[in-house]
Amino acid sequence: MGGVPVCRRGAGLPSEQDLADGGAGECVVDAGRRGRLGMGVISIAVPAIDRWYFMEIVRGAEQRTRAHGHEPRLHRVELSDDSTAVATATIREDFVENDSIGAVVAGFRYRAGVQTVETSWARPIVLVGGSALGFPTVMIDDLTAARSATEHLRGLGHTRIAHFTASMEHQAGHLILRRRAKGYRLAMEAGGLEPVVIEHGLDQTSAREVARRVLQGVSRPTAVFAVTDDIAIGVLEAARGFDLQPGRDLSVVGFNDQPEALAADLTTVRIRPAEMGAAAIDMLLSGLTPELDPTRSHLHPSSLITRGSTGPALAPVNRNSMAS
Repeated sequence: MGGVPVCRRGAGLPSEQDLADGGAGECVVDAGRRGRLGMGVISIAVPAIDRWYFMEIVRGAEQRTRAHGHEPRLHRVELSDDSTAVATATIREDFVENDSIGAVVAGFRYRAGVQTVETSWARPIVLVGGSALGFPTVMIDDLTAARSATEHLRGLGHTRIAHFTASMEHQAGHLILRRRAKGYRLAMEAGGLEPVVIEHGLDQTSAREVARRVLQGVSRPTAVFAVTDDIAIGVLEAARGFDLQPGRDLSVVGFNDQPEALAADLTTVRIRPAEMGAAAIDMLLSGLTPELDPTRSHLHPSSLITRGSTGPALAPVNRNSMAS
């Protein structure tokens, strides 16, 4: 099937480290392969359908796919060490057996495997928050958003600000986590503060258990920037176990603004993954007309929503004056 833009590696594309530093990759289009495409199936691949972020991406992508007159087909691919190979096989099956006209994929470490699939069958692939070089991507500026969230805590007078995130092993394959960690570090270094990174599993229960140990320390943090809302809520649960009041004794910022964040009165970075999923479909289909260039990565906006979980740092207690 000709006429569909194919992403290929080209001179001047940024390295993966460039992306981790906040840069956005581009994809080079073979203009001769542009053209019009009939109705068909669009694959939507995510690693989980029970997480708010991915559910919202799917919702937005499916709605926009149907609005364009196409049929969405959902695939759930487990995140694992071989997730790239598994996802590649899934997309290949759709391309070959079901003649899928393209795919939107989220949450994977796409590199050479998907490059081969796309080149071989000439189907467009658009990533949502992915880490592959040479592919159109819809993402947010995680680095800047994380830096702003940390600077918010600094602006409230906090100096002992911890970053709760996944283990380095887990971060290695997920550029989003690495961007957020880098944004935190940049904000801390700009304020002359020492970064304190707390690693744990990427779930609320693990964060709660680790936070219980951290908050018992003599030099416990007075503020936390958490890599996701789930992690932030786990920290808040641990804090309440020590009668630490959010926004007074401990300030916490999350990331996502999922529904639970409002219930927890959590200050957080608001993103709109449903809109990102819809934008990915638009980007995929826009390659069918020569006047539109779908290849540049699209930075979706985010914003910091302040709620009751953050407040001014408490003035240090002068124990000498108390003794007198």
